[in-house]
Amino acid sequence: MRTLEAVPSASSLIESMRSLGYDLPSALADIIDNSITAKASRIKIDYGWNEGNPYVLILDNGGGMSYDKLYEAMKPGSKSPLEEREEDDLGRFGLGLKTASWSQCKRMTVYTKQKELINHLTWDLDHVSKVDNWELLVDLEQYEQEILQQKLTDIDNGTALLWTNLDRILPERGDDDSKKGHFYSIMGDLVTPHLSMIFHRYLERKKIEIFVGRVSCKSWDPFMSAHNATEEVSSEGYEDEKITITPFLLPHSSKLVTAFEKEEAEGIRGWDANQGFFVYRKDRMIISGGYFDLDLKPNASHRLCRIKVDLTNEFDHAWKVDIRKRDVIPPPSYRDELKRIAKSTMNRSSNRYVARTTFKTKLRKNQTLEEIWQRKQIGEKIQYKINSKSPGIGALIDEHNINKKALKQIFYLIERNVPYRSITLDNNEMEDATMNLPQENVRPPEGVLQVAINLVHSEITKGMSAVDAIELITQLIFPSFGAEFRVKLEDEFEGE
Repeated sequence: MRTLEAVPSASSLIESMRSLGYDLPSALADIIDNSITAKASRIKIDYGWNEGNPYVLILDNGGGMSYDKLYEAMKPGSKSPLEEREEDDLGRFGLGLKTASWSQCKRMTVYTKQKELINHLTWDLDHVSKVDNWELLVDLEQYEQEILQQKLTDIDNGTALLWTNLDRILPERGDDDSKKGHFYSIMGDLVTPHLSMIFHRYLERKKIEIFVGRVSCKSWDPFMSAHNATEEVSSEGYEDEKITITPFLLPHSSKLVTAFEKEEAEGIRGWDANQGFFVYRKDRMIISGGYFDLDLKPNASHRLCRIKVDLTNEFDHAWKVDIRKRDVIPPPSYRDELKRIAKSTMNRSSNRYVARTTFKTKLRKNQTLEEIWQRKQIGEKIQYKINSKSPGIGALIDEHNINKKALKQIFYLIERNVPYRSITLDNNEMEDATMNLPQENVRPPEGVLQVAINLVHSEITKGMSAVDAIELITQLIFPSFGAEFRVKLEDEFEGE
């Protein structure tokens, strides 16, 4: 058989590999995976402006590497994704170290130490572009040597990864001061919360410590497992318990007493982004929220729904874990099961919002309740008439300045055509048709929310608390509008 060798252009392929879709937090998380696999217990991300030549340094106290192991680790595709891995190995493709680094910088140096034995190698993408060959650099720049030697002085074994020429981290435009401000801002505001989420299990179990600068990452548990109002639904196991799926219902906002608890529940990304599935490969989070492509959409009333999926690394191929470890695609055989569990948990979330069994609305003195429908007996017959004194109807009449004469005619037409017999027959065989409907079927018309907001403001000015006012509006004035309506009101008056 005749063959031709097709060696890819080093400079072209590396530029393509730089565009796999990493952002800075996910790139750093991929590097930390290597530190965890190396049995590190302390990982520090150091960074500095360095007089306009900024750097990022990821340092761990793991086992370090021999020269042969370092050389192998620096080669792209150093491991096949099909190889069987140790249970705690967080890698897969043998690419993470390189692709994560190249996505953020043009020069990366791995400096590793085992007792007195020190090894280092460097990828410089400007050099690769110049020679168009897969050439590693053996020698360090003077400033790199000073930074690395200083940072590894106090550890016997460990590895440091140094990023310089940060062309993908720094903005292209702006003066040095604005670039410096941007650099420090993203390191503190984006990186720390992301790592606190991705590695929260390791952090809460004290398996590792992670520092970003001087800030210690604190575990952020998306399920609020320690809160006494969190409901953990029974988990379901698959593949001899190697895959487990556990739904959680977070506490209703009324159960979150302090501002800290509310911030913990919502998370830095917000309620909508954090509902849905959280997928873990071993103890490392891969997916943080969302419903895959199961044709399920985030909804305000489903914000309490969070579902934990645990996989071992032997399912990487079946679940299509990507290079960045930021996405998975469930196998077709699991799609119906995942959708069933998601829908059930979403319904529970809605019900938790609607059900307020421990709260009684506090009415003001002389305030009476007016139902929307009035039951009137006329001879031997029972009729139902619309109560124009109902607060909800009265509020809408006032808001839109509706002609009362025309309104009386509309009410008469509706009242004369109530399908009593059909209602009786239908609800004799099934539950009340107004109960447990999907949110899209109980969403009120545009404008009603604003009327409700105005009414809440009015009740607050009369001395009622925001919580009690929302309770009054959603239960007594605009009842049966669904959980989403209530959520939007609570968001509008959060903190009052």
